[in-house]
Amino acid sequence: MIKKIRSSLSVKVFVLTAVLMVVCCTVTYLCIARFSPYIYTHRLEDAEELARLAYLELPNYNFSESELNYDIQLYNETLKMQFDDEFVFYILPSDSAELRSFDGVDTTTRYSFRFADSDVEYTVFIAKNMEKESQITEALQKAIPVLSVVILAVSIVASFFYTVYMTTPVKQISKISKQMAALNFSGLCEVRRTDEIGTLSSSLNELSEKLSSALSELQNANKQLQADIDKERELERQRIDFFSAASHELKTPITIIKGQLQGMLCNIGRYKDHQTYLAESLEVTNTLEQMVQELLTVSRLETPGYICTKSRFDFSQLVEARLAAFDDLFAQKELTLEKSLLSETYLLGDAQLLQKALDNLIHNAITYSPVQNKVAVRLWMEQDKVCFSVENTGVHIPDEAIPKLFEAFYRVDTSRNRRTGGSGLGLYIVKTILDLHGAEIEMVNTLQGVLTKVSF
Repeated sequence: MIKKIRSSLSVKVFVLTAVLMVVCCTVTYLCIARFSPYIYTHRLEDAEELARLAYLELPNYNFSESELNYDIQLYNETLKMQFDDEFVFYILPSDSAELRSFDGVDTTTRYSFRFADSDVEYTVFIAKNMEKESQITEALQKAIPVLSVVILAVSIVASFFYTVYMTTPVKQISKISKQMAALNFSGLCEVRRTDEIGTLSSSLNELSEKLSSALSELQNANKQLQADIDKERELERQRIDFFSAASHELKTPITIIKGQLQGMLCNIGRYKDHQTYLAESLEVTNTLEQMVQELLTVSRLETPGYICTKSRFDFSQLVEARLAAFDDLFAQKELTLEKSLLSETYLLGDAQLLQKALDNLIHNAITYSPVQNKVAVRLWMEQDKVCFSVENTGVHIPDEAIPKLFEAFYRVDTSRNRRTGGSGLGLYIVKTILDLHGAEIEMVNTLQGVLTKVSF
């Protein structure tokens, strides 16, 4: 029980309020019971003369002893005693127990006398009307059971409503604060009061909203930070892989050139034919130069803070010009070019970078298309987007290899034949350039061949 009282604010307030009300009512009753008799207190000095007059006159009266009452209230015209019933005359034998019962009671001066026809000594005095006082006390005593029940009932009812009024908002605030401690800011206090508790509820609601907003911002910041960290790690991994692959790609042609030159200098075997192997070394050197140029392009595009210079230009004219530049390659492989280009199609972008991306896409289509096949190039508008596609027929790419095509140094042919596989940087550069322009690229197999589609 004590533990329950200590742990519950409602029980504490209820018990304390009930006890205080009971104590206050009890003290009030005791004060009324104690001080009520003095309401009828009069100055006995006013009756002192009457008592002395009675002492002088009574001995002259002839009363038989049997007619005497020990509590006599005299209204005698001879004595001229005319006053209300707040004072009472008492004539008692001087040695009686009744007289001793007045010890400690306020009375007038007590006079002793004897009646003319009696030898018994009497005492006469005036005192307050004790009967009237006892009625008040008796009425209060009779009211004790009823008053006790009323006091208890009123105390319980009043304590209950007072407890509900005082503790309900406090308990609600306590509940909301526990939710806030658990980082749950969905609950709010009802603000129906304008006192300090209402102000506290309003402040708690405001604090909850601010903490919820701060927590959301912190969570978003943490997510962004984690995403940045993951992105940085991925970029670092890609950078390491890129340099590792670049080192390998550069090492191979350098090793070939070095071996051919050493063989020719030493005139070993077939390397005595200097003209043939010098031509091969030159071809490998051109490949190496192309790879270095592509590495420089990648390095420039991936420089932190690099921003391409954009301007509005006719993309359809650029596509026409680049297709014309590859006429000789189309003719060499006897490829049929089908084109469907929407005229006056304008883009906002870097024309030089987009030219390089177009060159790589068209060159790849020509390179990987078998002889006497077809290359289809289209340019059209689709839902407010400028779409460009290149489709080369007679070849397919394994489905599992398609997602990796835009990675640096990735080639579908495992033999890494540079006559067909290139450096492995072409599509990677295309993807980087298109990302700078906010464009999307996808490559899929079709019934005729491979389709590459770009959406600006």
